[in-house]
Amino acid sequence: MPLHLLVAYYVVDHAFVNNKKLAKMDDKKFWMHFVWVVLVFLAFTFDVFLSNPLGILILILSIGLTVTLDMGRKRLSNELIEIIAFFLLLFLTLLGRSFLIESFVTVEFSWYLMGMLLTTVGVTYFLRGRIIKEEATDSIGIAERMSIFIFILANQWTWVIISVAAGLAFRAVFSKEKKTEWIISPVAGVLISYLWQLLMRGILG
Repeated sequence: MPLHLLVAYYVVDHAFVNNKKLAKMDDKKFWMHFVWVVLVFLAFTFDVFLSNPLGILILILSIGLTVTLDMGRKRLSNELIEIIAFFLLLFLTLLGRSFLIESFVTVEFSWYLMGMLLTTVGVTYFLRGRIIKEEATDSIGIAERMSIFIFILANQWTWVIISVAAGLAFRAVFSKEKKTEWIISPVAGVLISYLWQLLMRGILG
């Protein structure tokens, strides 16, 4: 099962943008965001979707859906938008499955990227407005959890410990966030990364 369209969506609306601010974008920023949406979806699918009419249709629908949902954030709750996006893009992924399994972005790599996104910006999404400030970038936490994810997926547990220690040391010097986040971030990073590794082994072999 490829995850290309879901990966593209989470890169677009989570990885390089504060998801909570999408509903507050002015027209100029929204059009810049629209260009970003097109480029990212093309990056993950151009080699297989652009060579087939059905693929082109799925690509257009995916881009249109993402842009429409981002416009809808001004009226609907962020949580509802995320649920709708997940299921509709999963459906479109299933429609384009036969193409996506032939992509230069392999199925395994799409799962790897999805796990990394869940571990990094996924955790930030749930912490933002609760443990960390809503306008916070969480760059320290994201970098920390990315390192943890990479090393756990490579079974390099010594480096996982080093990453956690380095993250704590860096926070002690530079971070002004709540101490609760110092604990939640690495714990979430380790748990999600390990569980994702098990999931990948179970599904992809």
